[in-house]
Amino acid sequence: MDLKWNQWVLSALFLFAGVAEATVFDVKNYGAQADGKTDISKALVSAWNDSCASVEPTSTVLISEGTYLLGPVILSGPCKSSSIEFQLQGLVQAPPDPASIQTDAWVHFQNVKGLKVSGGGTLDGQGERAWTSNNCSANPNCKELPINLKLTTVQNTIIQDITSKNSKYFHIGIFQSSDLTLENLNINAPGNSPNTDGIHVSSSERINVTNIVIATGDDCISVGPGTRNLNVTKVVCGPGHGISVGSLGKYPGEAEVYGVFVRNCTFINTQNGARIKTWPSSPVGAASNIVFEDLIMDNAYHPVILDQAYCPHQKCDQEPPSLVKLSDITFDQIKGTSASQVAVIISCSRGAPCENLKIGNIDLHYTGIGGSANSTCLNVKPIFFGVQIPPIVCT
Repeated sequence: MDLKWNQWVLSALFLFAGVAEATVFDVKNYGAQADGKTDISKALVSAWNDSCASVEPTSTVLISEGTYLLGPVILSGPCKSSSIEFQLQGLVQAPPDPASIQTDAWVHFQNVKGLKVSGGGTLDGQGERAWTSNNCSANPNCKELPINLKLTTVQNTIIQDITSKNSKYFHIGIFQSSDLTLENLNINAPGNSPNTDGIHVSSSERINVTNIVIATGDDCISVGPGTRNLNVTKVVCGPGHGISVGSLGKYPGEAEVYGVFVRNCTFINTQNGARIKTWPSSPVGAASNIVFEDLIMDNAYHPVILDQAYCPHQKCDQEPPSLVKLSDITFDQIKGTSASQVAVIISCSRGAPCENLKIGNIDLHYTGIGGSANSTCLNVKPIFFGVQIPPIVCT
């Protein structure tokens, strides 16, 4: 009896091991080569499709250690498996020529639930040639280049423990998605790389971003229209343009932004720190319930900036004011140093003045010569609390 029982247990274990192995879809088994020269896009899509079709509760797509060349891919659901893990262990590189990717994303997950992207690997957008070929400051209608990692209509997803570097455009873009966590990521590109936002969120809700180091040439995090309940904590930003709500009001019919909470973040040698930006001559819009709290500024050029006449390329009609209504905004416990003498800029719209703006416990000091830090404040009567260094006087 014991012998038969032991044989049954061993058979069951071998069967289980076989099933567990069958749920791992290694791109090398689909012809991928880790030589840095052979495009693995067909192998990856095939591995993804088989993983997505698996009836196992959990399936895994594996890109093991090594260097791989990858063209643009769309990895789509819905999937039969309730949980898919995308194990990125290797270095995956995009083609360096921007003309070789004619889509708006390099790696694009869409219509997927229960996704986990992890593994300690790297997505390298190899964006150097793209940055010099797409001068948006000279051409406001410049072509949008591919996002390194795009998530569209994705739910209940975790992105963790990977690196995104040198994207041709945004590093991570989140659109029409919900219940996402991004944690323990490293995002980096040179400080002079244009439009390389670290994380962009738009038309999405219940997004958590935590424990991320971002060094880039644009916003470390940018918040677009239709974002609701975004929590950002423990982000180190720099170089970059700060953490920005906006820009808002560029297009008619933009959905409201509601509930953005940025806490316990550090900004090092950034162009901006805590920023809200809306376009002049904008259509009607709204953003409310926004909190910037417990922030450290280390030589940020504009540590606190609310700008409702945002016009980065100086090609705007500045006369009609922004009609994006900003309300229930809080700047609290923001301390450190400013690289410019004007450490706090509050420039609300005269056409839709800010409401219920709270400013307190500001302690910012100018690192240059020629005087101490100061501020500007227009078209609002804030509610002040705690200390304000520099003093803030509004007109």
